[in-house]
Amino acid sequence: MGARVLVFKYGVGNVFSVKSALERAGARVRISTGLEDLGSYDALVLPGVGTMPAAMSRLESWRGEIERHIDRGKPVLGICLGLQVLFEESEELGITRGLGLLPGRVERVKASVLPHIGWSLVEPTRSSTLLEGVESPFYAYFIHSYAYRAVNSGFVKAVTRLENDVFASLVESPPLYATQFHPERSGRVGSTILSNFVGLAR
Repeated sequence: MGARVLVFKYGVGNVFSVKSALERAGARVRISTGLEDLGSYDALVLPGVGTMPAAMSRLESWRGEIERHIDRGKPVLGICLGLQVLFEESEELGITRGLGLLPGRVERVKASVLPHIGWSLVEPTRSSTLLEGVESPFYAYFIHSYAYRAVNSGFVKAVTRLENDVFASLVESPPLYATQFHPERSGRVGSTILSNFVGLAR
């Protein structure tokens, strides 16, 4: 039986593409707007399109359930905004408090054109469980204006360079895993990353 994965629909965006990609990776997936039964799932996915304040207005009430899930050692995958909410705070639309599961602040990317949309090079910097079997460097699909830019942090496993800026494109601090890019829109590489995550959930 495949791992049971809960995809939390806490904002806008097409979560069905994430669900389909996880199912292709072998998971049994349910989309939910609440986390009251999170304890019966093997893994949690926080997808993300939208703003940090709007996301946290929904996530804050489920903080306890997310923390208990992590305390059980069950994996969490954050995607795009789902990566950003893991940090202590974000400067998007003023300072917004995040879940505080990772230290640091999410900042506006320093680029002449934002949002950053399209395929960009991802450069692994440290050994990564999610990137097992992935040839590197590789291209992945992004759409965002904010990112975690303290790339020397030990949990940053891959970076992406945009003009003169560099930001974290993949972080791991087990059981927390997150990508700034969208693996569900990143072809074969993204499929491998999601398969690796589903493997962790088993």
